[in-house]
Amino acid sequence: MSCEIVERMAACGACRTLAVDYGLNLINSRRHGANPRDWELPLTTARIELDHHLITVHAAWLPERQPGCDVCEVWRGDHVIGPMDEAEALHRAWHLCEPVRAVCTPGNHELTRLM
Repeated sequence: MSCEIVERMAACGACRTLAVDYGLNLINSRRHGANPRDWELPLTTARIELDHHLITVHAAWLPERQPGCDVCEVWRGDHVIGPMDEAEALHRAWHLCEPVRAVCTPGNHELTRLM
């Protein structure tokens, strides 16, 4: 997991709580034989809450447009002046949370660094 983003999230109580909730729901969704009816809504809700927190409280943490990402390339073609729109902010929050998603597999205990 990217130490920098984990350290930032660990320093913010709300980030820590939201990231752990998102991570645990993601782990549950990846378990063998997991039923989508059991994890889909909690996972979606946890992600929305984490994204909303990151965008509204920690907008400075959002990464720049990522090379090699087709969605980022679409925005790169736009010459937008002013604040980014909500869809782009959500996409950048998705990139920001990539290290959290990468370790959220059953049996991986690296998420406990945020607890």
